[in-house]
Amino acid sequence: MPDVRTLEIAAEQEIVDRVYARLDAMRERAGSLAHEGHRRAAAGPATGLVERDALVHRAATRLNALDAEEEGLVFGRLDFDDHETYHIGRLGVRDGTEPLLIDWRAPAAAPFYRATTGDPLGVLRRRVIICRGQEVLDLDDDVLAEDTGDLRVLGEGALLAALRRSRGPHMRDIVTTIQREQDEAIRAPARGVTVITGGPGTGKTQVALHRAAYLLYTDRGRFTDGRILVVGPSTVFTNYIGRVLPSLGEDSVHLRAIGELVDGVVAERRDPAEVARVKGDDRMLGVLAELIWQAPPESPSQMRIVYAGQVLKLDASDLDRARRKVRAKAAKPNAARRAAAAALIGALWSKVDGEHLDRQLFIDEIAGRGEFHEFLFAWWPPLTPAGVLGWLADPARVVGLDADAARTLATSYGKEFAVDDVPLLDELAGLLGEAPVAARVTEPEWKLRELSTGTRTVSTFVLSCGLRDGWELYAPGHPTPIAVAGPGIDNDAVAAAQRWSEMVILREGHRVVGWTDGYDPHGEEGYVPLLAEPLPVEEPDDGPAEEPYLHVILDEAQDLSPMECRMIARRAEHASMTIVGDLGQATHPLAAGSWPALVERLGKRESRTLELNTGYRVPQVIADYAAQYLAPGLTPTRSYRPGGELSIRQTDDLDAAVREAVAAIPEEATVAVIAADAYLPAALVKGLEFDHVIVVEPADIVAAEPRGRNRLYVVLTRAVASLTILHRKPLPPVDPAR
Repeated sequence: MPDVRTLEIAAEQEIVDRVYARLDAMRERAGSLAHEGHRRAAAGPATGLVERDALVHRAATRLNALDAEEEGLVFGRLDFDDHETYHIGRLGVRDGTEPLLIDWRAPAAAPFYRATTGDPLGVLRRRVIICRGQEVLDLDDDVLAEDTGDLRVLGEGALLAALRRSRGPHMRDIVTTIQREQDEAIRAPARGVTVITGGPGTGKTQVALHRAAYLLYTDRGRFTDGRILVVGPSTVFTNYIGRVLPSLGEDSVHLRAIGELVDGVVAERRDPAEVARVKGDDRMLGVLAELIWQAPPESPSQMRIVYAGQVLKLDASDLDRARRKVRAKAAKPNAARRAAAAALIGALWSKVDGEHLDRQLFIDEIAGRGEFHEFLFAWWPPLTPAGVLGWLADPARVVGLDADAARTLATSYGKEFAVDDVPLLDELAGLLGEAPVAARVTEPEWKLRELSTGTRTVSTFVLSCGLRDGWELYAPGHPTPIAVAGPGIDNDAVAAAQRWSEMVILREGHRVVGWTDGYDPHGEEGYVPLLAEPLPVEEPDDGPAEEPYLHVILDEAQDLSPMECRMIARRAEHASMTIVGDLGQATHPLAAGSWPALVERLGKRESRTLELNTGYRVPQVIADYAAQYLAPGLTPTRSYRPGGELSIRQTDDLDAAVREAVAAIPEEATVAVIAADAYLPAALVKGLEFDHVIVVEPADIVAAEPRGRNRLYVVLTRAVASLTILHRKPLPPVDPAR
């Protein structure tokens, strides 16, 4: 006869099979919906296209949600004291009016995470169903009441079972093992600013990601379509957590590393602490504000032009004065080209010898010369943030910092941008303004005539008498004439035809002051009027403005510099926020000293703080050792996890010791060898966890940066199974109070 576990697994398998059968029917329905949308568009009027798009979008969204089952769609069950039973999963599934599966974010699923033996919320048994795809592999139960009736109880508890799982190369979701304090943080109100703090292994990052999924579930109409931004500390980190949200059925959240917040930039390199301190300081605002008005490195230092037999020269001092005049009148360099032209012409006029010359005639003639425009473009070119930031490689260009800081900045340029450069690029984008759009190059008329057929639209009025008998007037944007003179004007009477055209054009609201040669929409020769007021230039279509973020989640937020906070504040101007971090792991030299100080840097005022006090990933023996290096005044996290291995060895041959330690680790486990700069650099492991961690020469990690002890604390708390410390030098001294 089958044992109890086999019978219970078989019973749960029946439920899981029923859920997946219903899921298949829902998937088939979604596919039919997409097919119906395409059919309506093909068979009906143009409005069918709108229906098609709506139906196909709904179907695609539903299919995407139905595919979120990588680690098992069904994962939980609640048995209540009123004999009700709920199954909990990654999304909600109904069979008619009967709920087969409750979405983990729904209020009805909250007891799965919040019920305790002290406050069972009516729950007798909480069961975790461990699946691989559609197959039930095992069950683990938590008993929350003294009397469970005839309910069978299996396993040692879901949380401990989950804690034994290997980490793997990517973070898993914790949807099956969320605990009460984590659930409260996930379900905190969306409005305002919520600060979630906790030490290593308390699940802060998972809480942040599950919070994003929860917000989408509770207010999808507001937060969908990329209205939630999640910011992490590094590209390695975002790759590590990148599968969590899709596994929860959500892929509309924008997940970015701090080095990826500026479009077109992916910065992964970290600057040394002394460089990061300079770049992250808000004194850089003044440096950049001065930098943008300096002459570009390739800017010409003198100008020479001939007018009315006179050679007019502007030397470097003249050009500097002209540049200062432009700055006094313009707000942003890239919007100041016209002011720059006026300043140059004014400087040239001051060099003219002779009162008999007409100033306006001088301005018109100089402004029309190609050589002037060539000089203007070289002297006042369009500027890009990346180009301007590169000027800091010259210490002489740094205004507002001392000589040592200027030299420190200069040493960091000449290679790819670092993470601390990204806020500076973002700041420069706002200071410079949009670069002027280059004029659209039009095909020469001869090419249009020789190589094209049919009609084309013209960009101005054209009078012609080419293809038909009689004069015709074309308007901009029209391939057919807007007026025909008829037989009253002879085909050879050009002056009469032009007078007739001038009257028609005047009715259109434009006054003609002259004529020049041109071509009509058929490529035939004609006459183009010169208008007293130029026609408006069609602006390029920039597309719809990007919608602002409505909620921003910051992970590992304790390390944000003042300049990084400004960059994020611009993206969170209209957004509520979730700030997640641990002050004990703050390693940036300009990290805020408190959460209220960080909230203020982000441009927000009030905040609520939720603390995660219990660690679930780092074993107690490792957590206790790491706590010796925790910053004074901070309370160590209580670890829920027993076991773990700690090995500390002094050796003369570090390389051999590392090879030996790596060889002893099981092949299927994850391992990190962390050092100050070799192997896996200490700066890259923030937010990551590994089964086994080998730390090489802790003294070097401490000595490498001003907050080296904080960095060592981060490194020591990355292990979830074993921590091996190899050293030749003496270990860093510990806090005696610990």
